[in-house]
Amino acid sequence: MKSKILLLTVAMVFALSTFAETVETDHEWYLAGEAMKVSVTIDDDNALIAYAELCDTHGLAASGLVGLNGGVGESIVELPSDLHSGYYVLSVYTRDNPLVSHRLVAVVNPLRKSESDDIEWIRVMHPDSLSYAQASKGESADLIDHKDVGASEKEGHIIKARVKNVYEGNTFRDSQIRSSLSIVGKQIHYFEGKMENDSMTVFYTYGLHGKLPMVLSAISSTGVSLPIEIVSPFATLLPKKLPHLLFHYQRSEIEDRSIIMQRHQRLRVHASAEMTATASGTLLDYDEMVFGTKPDITYNLDEYRQFLTVREVLLEYVIGVVKKKDNGVTQLSVHRDSEHYSSMLPTLVLIDGMPVSNIEQLLNYDARRIHYINIYNSQYTFGYGIYDGIISFVTRSGQLTNYPTELNAQYLVYEFPE
Repeated sequence: MKSKILLLTVAMVFALSTFAETVETDHEWYLAGEAMKVSVTIDDDNALIAYAELCDTHGLAASGLVGLNGGVGESIVELPSDLHSGYYVLSVYTRDNPLVSHRLVAVVNPLRKSESDDIEWIRVMHPDSLSYAQASKGESADLIDHKDVGASEKEGHIIKARVKNVYEGNTFRDSQIRSSLSIVGKQIHYFEGKMENDSMTVFYTYGLHGKLPMVLSAISSTGVSLPIEIVSPFATLLPKKLPHLLFHYQRSEIEDRSIIMQRHQRLRVHASAEMTATASGTLLDYDEMVFGTKPDITYNLDEYRQFLTVREVLLEYVIGVVKKKDNGVTQLSVHRDSEHYSSMLPTLVLIDGMPVSNIEQLLNYDARRIHYINIYNSQYTFGYGIYDGIISFVTRSGQLTNYPTELNAQYLVYEFPE
């Protein structure tokens, strides 16, 4: 009987599969709070990332990014501990293919009852029997097999963000919004976005892996800082119907898996902290190169007398930077030897990789926390932004010590696919 049930489950999985050759999970059923390993194989050697989202008929329950190498990859999706008991659907897709692959996943929560529970508990009395999930006879899932996910993601990971166009409380339209994504650290990882419409901007990132501190910011053409927030990459595919779950359980197996899950959760907390520290530590290693180019001028402030503010340092030592006012707003730009040289392009000013628009705030910052000032005189293109030079301030910690993020900017730790 059990073998027939397993064959039925396998048949259901293959019936649900569309674009992927295989979408596998490491277990047939999961406890709420467990880690689910998702393995993906697709017929596309060029795709870099697959998206995995676990949904019920109401919304997104859990999600993850699966890094692909030659069309093969795997990832861990952490299931929330408050999930209701019942069937969920695991949908996997890429940005390069409108077809979606699905797999039914059973989740049981023996510690919490919910109005959303769709489960029938069937006690297995034989001591050697294993717990297993079974769909109620004659029931099937009603799923969406196509998804419009927009731009291709073969060059790098795409991140979307929403910009709120406001100016002194009044809505306005501004096609010249400059949006940026930067990684906080001693190296420069800076990307400018492309505005798709009045509110949505898209960043094409590359060379980033693991959990990294990230800052999103947006500036209008008039220099006004605009609120910006990341948009989830998971545009939820909600099933219209899921089968009723018949769960044949062995009490001892449930208890044993619960103990293992609790141990895993404790280890995961420590491992996540270590991974974040390691990733940040790797990124924070000092590297003065930008696009393979060293700065034209470098100031190591350990070699100079310590002043209290960046303003004093620029006044006393730095000869490659010009401070000026534009419509009453303080700006910094790189200095050119030619007296007749003039550029309409702005200079990119960074501190620990984060763009600075409030120059007065930077000038008043504690200079004793700054280690390097690097000045790059060439023109640089970051995505959709072109700059006449870069002035990069690098702190001793590389973590914006006591330096506030720009007004309306969003600071978060983002997990880039491996």
